[in-house]
Amino acid sequence: MTSAARLLIVDDERDLAEAFAEYLGDLGHDVAIAGSAWELEAALARGAVDLVVLDLDLPGRSGLDLLRDGVFPEETAIVVLTGNPDRIDRVVGLELGADDYVQKPVDPRELAARIGGVLRRRLGRRRPLVVFETVSVDLTAARLLRADGPSDRLSPGEISLIRAFAENPGRVLGREELIGMAPAEDADAFDRSIDSRIARLRRKLGTEAIRTVRGFGYVFDPPQPG
Repeated sequence: MTSAARLLIVDDERDLAEAFAEYLGDLGHDVAIAGSAWELEAALARGAVDLVVLDLDLPGRSGLDLLRDGVFPEETAIVVLTGNPDRIDRVVGLELGADDYVQKPVDPRELAARIGGVLRRRLGRRRPLVVFETVSVDLTAARLLRADGPSDRLSPGEISLIRAFAENPGRVLGREELIGMAPAEDADAFDRSIDSRIARLRRKLGTEAIRTVRGFGYVFDPPQPG
């Protein structure tokens, strides 16, 4: 069984989109709907999406226009929906980066199966994420990801610190060791500056998983799934 994912259905046929959303939601996925390019971009700005089901025949900017314009993050999978029996739309969609295509009309079970196949193929290529209590960090993209809001870019120094903790879960790291693993971006930094860097990082992440071990340094206890 495919793990639950965050899905976005982009289709101006509202009844059809709602029927797909209900079926996919019953399978455990978190599903949102957008009926236009504007609603799509607003939905993407609110947080990371694992897969978009994209109708090519949208009002205004078509699905192919959106693919050409690079609207979708690289890590977001795309399943194209097309009512055009001509193969050219399918071929162009795949050439522009779509992962799969589905011909309308389509049974929700087939759509779910196609989505599951794409998600399974993508698992091996997924970027490494470090999960905290309410946010995740994409180490490759250097971004802080929120489930219910826009992502934020993290500095190289912040990413180096997070990577140091993520690669050493449960191990106490001393201040000098952390400075060696994650040098400060300020060349004049001194030993105690690591404390203020970690304090700022904990506030930004909203986490208590990075703990102070008095007299020794810091330790990362990865939050347990709730």
